Amino acid sequence: MTNYSYLFTPRAVPYSYQTVPEALEFQAGKFPNHEILVFRKIDGWRETLTYKELYTQAVKMAKSLVEKGIKKGDKVALYGPNTLQWVVGEIAIIMAGGVVVHVTSSVKDASDLQEMLAVAECRGILIDPGANGMHRDFISHFLQSPSSLIFVFLRIAADFGDCDNLPSIAEKEETDTELPKLSPEDEIVFFTTSGSTGKPKMICHSHFGVLNNAYFQRPDRPSTLYNDRPFGWISGSPLVNIAYGTTRVFADSSVGVKGGDPMKIWNLIREENCSHALLMPYYLADLIGCKDDYKDVYLLHAILLGGQVIDQSYSQVIGIYSETLCIGYGLTENGGVTTLWPDIRRGDKIDMGDVGVPCEGVEMKIIDETGSTLPRDQPGELCMRSRVAFHEYYKNPEATRATFIAGGWFRSGDIAVITKNGRIVIKGRIKNVISRGTRKIFPDAIERVVNKMDRLSHVVVVAVPDKRLYEEICVCFVAKPQIDVTEDDVKDFCAQHFDVKNAADGYGEMPTYFLKFGKFPMLDSGKPDKKEMQTEAVRRLGIQIG
Repeated sequence: MTNYSYLFTPRAVPYSYQTVPEALEFQAGKFPNHEILVFRKIDGWRETLTYKELYTQAVKMAKSLVEKGIKKGDKVALYGPNTLQWVVGEIAIIMAGGVVVHVTSSVKDASDLQEMLAVAECRGILIDPGANGMHRDFISHFLQSPSSLIFVFLRIAADFGDCDNLPSIAEKEETDTELPKLSPEDEIVFFTTSGSTGKPKMICHSHFGVLNNAYFQRPDRPSTLYNDRPFGWISGSPLVNIAYGTTRVFADSSVGVKGGDPMKIWNLIREENCSHALLMPYYLADLIGCKDDYKDVYLLHAILLGGQVIDQSYSQVIGIYSETLCIGYGLTENGGVTTLWPDIRRGDKIDMGDVGVPCEGVEMKIIDETGSTLPRDQPGELCMRSRVAFHEYYKNPEATRATFIAGGWFRSGDIAVITKNGRIVIKGRIKNVISRGTRKIFPDAIERVVNKMDRLSHVVVVAVPDKRLYEEICVCFVAKPQIDVTEDDVKDFCAQHFDVKNAADGYGEMPTYFLKFGKFPMLDSGKPDKKEMQTEAVRRLGIQIG
C-alpha cells in the first residue's frame, strides 16, 4: 500500500444510462398514485403531487414551451421559492429540450438576476409571482427592462394577467406537439454561484450526472426524505429523489433559517413519517436545545448533515431524534454529495472536520502548491474527479483553467488531510468565503453593493463566528472625511439594496453586523488587515468564541 494521499471508492451500483423524463415516465407508469412530492407548512397545510400528476403536468408545460419557441439547447431560467410548481417547471424545461438555469436574486433592483440571464443567454424564464402578489414590486422592476424573453408564471399572477401561467396550461387538453429526442449526455441544468468576481460562475450537469448519485440509487436509499434546502441548490435538487422513488417532503426554506420553535418543523417531519432528513446544522442545534423535553418514541433512521464543520455536539440527536447520524461533504461541481460518513451511532467519536470517505465512484487526493500529491497526514488542497463531475464553467475559460489540473482533477479550494487510516478531514478554505447557514457568500459581492454608498471611503466585509449559523457577515466601513455616517445609516442602505424577501433561504446576502472604523489597520502591502479587523469585530460585538 502506498503512502500517497489518495482514496477511491468503487461503485457497487451500476451507472444509470437514461434521461430524467425517461426515469419519471417509468415511475409514473409503475407507481402512478404514489405521492412523490409533499409540500408542508407549519400551520398544517399540505399539498402533494403523485407521479402521474407530476408527469402529466410536466408534459403539458413542456409542450407549451415548445409551442412558444423553446428549442433543444435553449437556456430557460427558473426563479422562485420551493413549491410543487417549481418542480413541474424544471422537469418541463428539461422535457422541452431546454437547459434549466437556476437563478437567484439578492438585490432589490434585480440587476444580479438580469446579469445571470444575460451571461447564460436565456431564451425564457419561468418565474414565481409569490402568494398574494408578494413579489409584485420585484417582478415589475425586473420587467421594466426591454426583453424578448419567453415569460411564464409558475402560479396565477393577477397583476400580470397577459402572461401565461402553469395552472392554466395544466387545465388545458394535451396537444399533439412533439417533444425533442433527448440523450443521457445532454446538458440539462445550470447551478449558479455568487458573482464573487463580478460574473456568476455557472456549473452545468447532464442527465447522466444528475441521475448517478449513488446514495439515492442504492437498495437501502431513503424512502421518505425531509429536505427544505432550496431546489436551486445542488443539495436541494429534487430530480434524483424523483428518479429513484424517494418521496421528498419539503417546506419553505426560510422557516428553519429564521429560527423560532424548532419543534414545529420536527412535528411535520414526524407527521409525514419521514425515514431520513437532511437538516441544516443550525436547525439541528436548535433541536438539540429541546431534547430534554422531547419524549416521543418516533425516530428517524438517519439525520444527514453537511455544509459546515460538524463536531461532537451534534451526536446528541442520536437515540433521541434519530437512530444514526450521517455527515457528508459535497460541491456543486461534483454533483453534490462527494464524501460520506454514514451510520454514526451513540458512543462514536466525531472528530471535527472528519467527513468520512469518498462516495462511490469518486477519487480524491491532496496536493501541495506545485500540484504534487502529498503523503498521508499532510495538509494540502483537496482534489477530486468522477464521471458525474462537471467539465467546465460555462463561458468562463479562465476559471476552468484555474480549477483543473492534469488528469482531469478538480481543485476544491478546501484544505484537507487524508489520514493514514483513510479518512478525509476538512481543515478550512483557501479562499476568503463566508459560510452562513451552509450558504457560501463571497465578501467581494457584498462589498461591491455597499461601496455604492457614496458617503463611504472604504468597505471591508469579514466573517465573525456565530453559534447557530457558523458564520455571520460583518460590514466594516470608514466614512469619507468630514462626512457623518452611522452604522444604522449603512444598515438602512443595505436593507434598501439587498433582497431578503425573495431570497431562497430567507437571508440572502443581507449583512447582520455593521461597524464603523476611524481607519482600517493595514498590512505592509498597503492592503487592509482583515485578520486584525476580524479580531476587532469579534471584540466589539462581544462574541464569545468556543
